[in-house]
Amino acid sequence: MLYFALVTDAAQAEPVVGVAGDDVKVALVPRTALIDPDGSLAPAEAADRLAAADAKVETRVFSRGYIPDTLWSRIVLDVAPEAAGRWYLSLELPNFDRLQVFTVTAPGSEPVPFVVLGDRVPEPTDIRTRFHIAPIDLPPGRTVLLLRGQTGSTMTLDVKLRKLDALLVEEQDFFALQAFYLGIAAIFGLSALGLFAYARQSIYLVYVVGLTAHTLLWLLINGTGPGHLWPTLARTVHVDPHPFIGLTVYATGAFAANFLSTTRVPASVCIALRGMAALGLLLALVGALVPEGYVYWSHALVSTIILPVLAVLFGLTGIGLYRGEPAARPLMLTWLGLVGAVVFALLRDLGVVPSNTFTLTGAQLGSVFEMVIFAYMLVARLGQLQREKEQIQREALAAAREQETILARRVADRTAALQAAVERERDARRLQQQFVAMVSHEFRTPLAIIDGAAQNVAVKEAGSRGRVEKIRAAVRRLLRMIDTCLLDERIEGGTIQLRSERFDLRDLLDDAVEVFRAAAPDRAFDVRVPAVPVPVRADPRLTEIAVGNLLENAVKYSPQGSTVAVEVAPRADGVELAVTDEGPGVPAEDRERVFEKYHRAGNTAGTAGAGLGLHLVRSITDAHGGSVRCEAGAAEGGRFVIWLPYEVTGSRELTE
Repeated sequence: MLYFALVTDAAQAEPVVGVAGDDVKVALVPRTALIDPDGSLAPAEAADRLAAADAKVETRVFSRGYIPDTLWSRIVLDVAPEAAGRWYLSLELPNFDRLQVFTVTAPGSEPVPFVVLGDRVPEPTDIRTRFHIAPIDLPPGRTVLLLRGQTGSTMTLDVKLRKLDALLVEEQDFFALQAFYLGIAAIFGLSALGLFAYARQSIYLVYVVGLTAHTLLWLLINGTGPGHLWPTLARTVHVDPHPFIGLTVYATGAFAANFLSTTRVPASVCIALRGMAALGLLLALVGALVPEGYVYWSHALVSTIILPVLAVLFGLTGIGLYRGEPAARPLMLTWLGLVGAVVFALLRDLGVVPSNTFTLTGAQLGSVFEMVIFAYMLVARLGQLQREKEQIQREALAAAREQETILARRVADRTAALQAAVERERDARRLQQQFVAMVSHEFRTPLAIIDGAAQNVAVKEAGSRGRVEKIRAAVRRLLRMIDTCLLDERIEGGTIQLRSERFDLRDLLDDAVEVFRAAAPDRAFDVRVPAVPVPVRADPRLTEIAVGNLLENAVKYSPQGSTVAVEVAPRADGVELAVTDEGPGVPAEDRERVFEKYHRAGNTAGTAGAGLGLHLVRSITDAHGGSVRCEAGAAEGGRFVIWLPYEVTGSRELTE
């Protein structure tokens, strides 16, 4: 393997050229360097100054910090014949704006431009590496290189000569390490997005912003991004890492403010952390939008603020530690990791530690450490939220069970009270039924005596027949009223069954009308029945009660001298019996409700009634499989129509 340690980390005082086995070493004459403050030196003048006897000799790599000056360096190579051939000159710092390389063919001659390397110039080769490289053919003997560097980042000149195969092998190992880092970052980032979708808390998005900024920052600093991931874009668009430093400051401040926003920590601490987050956004904006001519100043500003920011983080987090805030401990541990990374980078820039692959990526471990600690804090918070949610659910479940127990007790108490009320009502109804039965029994005997006496009078005194018939009609009416009361009680219990008989509806209607003719001589009754019999099979007693209730209503609500019309009309599926009066009628809104128990029409004020008669009519017709409806009469009176089937088979229980 051929290798050449050039310029930075080879510190041989004397050139050494030799062959050891298969390794051929190309040694380096120590370099000289000078600072050109205004960049006005011509290449020939710079070469002469660097070749002077009093020129400053450098044998190590260190950072000169953020300086706007131009750095010139002269490198003398003594190449052994065995090492001659094609090498690759690599600018080992991916973040270096422009490095011009000249060759000096002879002392005092004009330097010849060889190649320009850096972030802001096109790559001279299509080979993908994290470094800026250019092929160079080294002849045996002495070769003098003149370097002119200008950059807006820290002035650290690290140049090496490498063989291509060795360079690519090292690149593969480095890229495998970065691929592992990207995989971990992707897992953490996607997990945070998933947690945000679950918890809907902005802190997870803040973590994603910080993770993305960290990742892009390191990809730019170590050259993985422009060298491997977006080389085509890097040839046309230059992206500085400093805006991502600002975004990192934002995410760090916002994250710390979120976790320290508790009752243990003073509100001023969180306000200061949010102010630091706002400062980070401002720095990111400045780093992204600064004009080309002010890049150095913006980079110097961003980098100058980092150490004070870390000091502020330490101080504010220390207050949280003093107040006993648990979240302050992992935060302080994170800041220690970041300080370690920053100190490590400073030592490399100062030349205390060498600048190589390990030292360039070692500081990256600080961001990995922060990424892991922050992820742990997020998971711990999610676990805490889950535990709080489960505690709330347990408390809610316990409260629900307690309420359920209380409700069950109340339901049991109400049920017991309701059952007691039902029993009392049943007792009252039994007493009522017993009373009605007793009254009915006691009334029937004297009424039967009155009816018998009236019949005897009619037989003995023919001239008194009209008055006697009135007496008998009144007796029959009282008996029908008693039967109605008893029947209503039986219907409520649903205990009466139909006793169907075949009879002529005309005869039943004649008997019913005769009762009301005698009871209401001041009313005229217009009865229209077919000339032929109208046989039906129904319960004659219940049917008589239903017809009687309609006639009683017609008489009650019609004025004296009016006519009550009764009509029987056979139909194909049954027979209709209509009773029409000349009273006030039933308002349209009440024509359905008048059949409800105890409901009376709104225009019946002043007329006695309990609202039971029409309810009983509907119960009887429903029990027969028929119906009853209320209509407006021809003279604005009331009209009630009963429809009964010709035959009711079997027997039915009466129900409401």
